[in-house]
Amino acid sequence: MKKNTRTTLAVLLGGVLLLLIATLGFFQLNKGNPDDLRSSYPVRQIDLLEKTLSRHQSVYLSPEYYPVTPSQDLKLLPSRTEATDSMAEISKFYRLTRDRHFSLLIFGTLPSSATIVRELIDSPRWILSDVSPWGYILVPNSHTIDGAAPWIPPTLEALSREYPDAKNRAEWLIATAENLISIRKMQEAENLLQEAKDIAKTGKCRAHLFTAQASLAATQGRWNDALSAAREACDANPRNTAATEILIRALTECGHTDEALDVARMLTEQTKNQETLFLLARAANASNSKREEIEALRSLVSMARKHHQQLGASLTYLGQAYARDGERAQAMRTFQEAVSQPELNQEQREMLKQLIEHLRPEDGIPLKN
Repeated sequence: MKKNTRTTLAVLLGGVLLLLIATLGFFQLNKGNPDDLRSSYPVRQIDLLEKTLSRHQSVYLSPEYYPVTPSQDLKLLPSRTEATDSMAEISKFYRLTRDRHFSLLIFGTLPSSATIVRELIDSPRWILSDVSPWGYILVPNSHTIDGAAPWIPPTLEALSREYPDAKNRAEWLIATAENLISIRKMQEAENLLQEAKDIAKTGKCRAHLFTAQASLAATQGRWNDALSAAREACDANPRNTAATEILIRALTECGHTDEALDVARMLTEQTKNQETLFLLARAANASNSKREEIEALRSLVSMARKHHQQLGASLTYLGQAYARDGERAQAMRTFQEAVSQPELNQEQREMLKQLIEHLRPEDGIPLKN
């Protein structure tokens, strides 16, 4: 492969891998654990909605909460289709916001919610007024209903009154910290985890705490710390999928590539989904296991097709793997399909077109489909 092709490929892949990681929601640890408060009934969100809906001009509610929202309240909200579409693309969310003039935003804990909240809290127009294990609440900056103010963590005294049981209190701290990590509020998350650590000294919630600490360290790029915490979490609970995913990433980043690949293989055998296939591909890449990387990525693309999910990032990654393995024809076909995917930006499309030209036979004859 030509040197300039490899350079273009490396630049493109770096950006697309970030897109793929965001799409799959790594380090956003709502894995459906029934003991995790983030997977429990969103009491605070639904209670707030019922008490204040009539006093707001218009309210936005994350679509995952529609099934547990009273039917009489649903009539006053955007349709579930509108809410779902707005979570898929930030431009659609802004369009819906302009049309509906929301004065209250209630978000859940899915990766798509965190993505929108991260963008909104960087805007002077919105205030993050509450964070809890069940999600985020935002109000317009000019809105002073109920004396809304930027969120600050509750004092331990206030939290102890609400959660007198130490285990429940620790779970609240850890789950809220995980949601703060998802929106890059690192210092606040670290503070809550330190408070939870003091409780966990008694043996409560240790696996969950270590997982959240690993997530925080990984998000900050502290891979040795992430590796240590992820090992502790997996020792405390060997079937902790979230911790195992972080462990694979940390092993790879710290240069333990063979161990990372072994762990990724075992995880994929237990749980085959987009996250585990992506991690298997990354671990295989780091260990120079080219065929295993390609097979993992082919499975990842097939799964995305089956569920009608975005394909641009995974196709680009697969095309790169084909190119590294010398399969120019397969690489070109895969890149050509990736170019047509709407979620890739113009710069990424132009890089893909450059790669296709670099890979094209010198006689210029296009490959047959």
